[in-house]
Amino acid sequence: MSGYICFLLAIVTSFVPDAIVLPRPRAPWRRGIRALGIHCLSVTSLFSLTLLCTARPAFASLVAVALVALLSVVSNAKFASLREPFVFTDLSLFSQLFRHPRLYLPFLSATDVIAMLVGTGLFVGVFLANSELPGMPAIALLAVSAACLAGCMMLSAALPLTLDPSNDQQHHGFFAVFVAYLLNGLRPSVVRNFRAALLTGPYSRQAAPAKRPDVILIQSESFFDARRLGDSVHPELLQHFDAAQRSALQYGELRVPAWGANTMRTEFAVLTGLPESMLGLARFYPYAFIRRPCASLAGWFRRAAYRTVAVHPYYADFFGRNRTLPLMHFERFLDIRHFADAKRAGPYISDAAVANAILAELEAAASEPAFIMAMTMENHGPLHLEQVTPGEGAQYHTRGDGTPWNDLTAYLRHLAAADAMIGRLMEALRARERGTILCFYGDHVPALPKVFEALGGLQTHSDYFIWSSDSRQNPAPVRKDIYAAELGQELIGHIPQEENARPQEQTISTN
Repeated sequence: MSGYICFLLAIVTSFVPDAIVLPRPRAPWRRGIRALGIHCLSVTSLFSLTLLCTARPAFASLVAVALVALLSVVSNAKFASLREPFVFTDLSLFSQLFRHPRLYLPFLSATDVIAMLVGTGLFVGVFLANSELPGMPAIALLAVSAACLAGCMMLSAALPLTLDPSNDQQHHGFFAVFVAYLLNGLRPSVVRNFRAALLTGPYSRQAAPAKRPDVILIQSESFFDARRLGDSVHPELLQHFDAAQRSALQYGELRVPAWGANTMRTEFAVLTGLPESMLGLARFYPYAFIRRPCASLAGWFRRAAYRTVAVHPYYADFFGRNRTLPLMHFERFLDIRHFADAKRAGPYISDAAVANAILAELEAAASEPAFIMAMTMENHGPLHLEQVTPGEGAQYHTRGDGTPWNDLTAYLRHLAAADAMIGRLMEALRARERGTILCFYGDHVPALPKVFEALGGLQTHSDYFIWSSDSRQNPAPVRKDIYAAELGQELIGHIPQEENARPQEQTISTN
């Protein structure tokens, strides 16, 4: 088969996997010229580079189409679980697929795995069957690939994007949007704008607190008030959470920039006070763009002479926290190594063990105030891998056993553990001499699309409360629904500030 025919087949066939992704894009002939140009030029570049390396035109055609197909399969798996297509920053998490396979591989369906295996076999077969063509014009192929890349960069910059991956994909096609996000995300302006946003965030200034209570900020994995799912969930499931809300300074629903996963997006929003609208393409994986010290909630407390401690009972390099948290002014980071002998709940460290670590840190810092942020792991999925005993669900809901109710049972079991953690901390904090403010929130709702579908409503908001151990400070709880980026500012607002104290510019190195 001639190289020209193979090339044309690659261009035409590459639109097939692009057409089956979710949510469905509009037909190619209904897309704009820029989107079609990005798609075709990207496939041309892939074909040219592969042909240059192998001198096998049929194999080069297969490689170009197979890459689009592979990305489409992965995107559909992600969308089915997390309601978001595959985006360019997911490539930076590729290494975590092998270090933490339990968090990713179970979301691939049997159909996805079979398709990948068939594709791999076809890949090898075509390579062996396709003979090399002599006299490949290396310089011409390199020039074509470079020209296509340049064209893609210009078209990507001009493509009208909303930065809502689902919306952009429906309008422009999956592969064109993936390439456009990737090329635009590599522009130096993305990093510059991101750094500028960090330096002008709400924690780039400070006011001196008149009192310095201990402050505990807990990001509870997949926490939300599951009783919003309906009467089938037992109303007494969250007794301590209810008690905390009744005596809270403030509580309500929390609008978070993540659904089912991507904890770091909510975590970043809370720690920096920056909404997604200020982040550009960095919104999908903001931690990947933090390379210098930056303004943060932890930095605000550190400048007020607080000890700042992060607690996360998982591997320190997950989401690059071992690199980013020090840049966000945490002095100590207790990762999974700190919990070597701690109790587990399923595959992860229990919320009870995290509560123990928090209380131990408070005692260690008895002579000075502490700001402790804990990110729990107990209720992290995949929930369908959890073991559920027959009849266990009756403790939490009235739906019985089977699919998808076993997943709901596993989730509610861990939700009850998070509630017990709240009760344990509130009791311990009331008994301490130093006053303490406890802020508790969910990073996102769980990845339970089938449960939400069966119960008739998609949930998107988590919940939060801000509570003080000093009952005199809690005259009447205020219900206030807020965005995740506003939570830290609301928290600071409940710490008395010195009168006549002027905000001071934060001194942060930008070098």
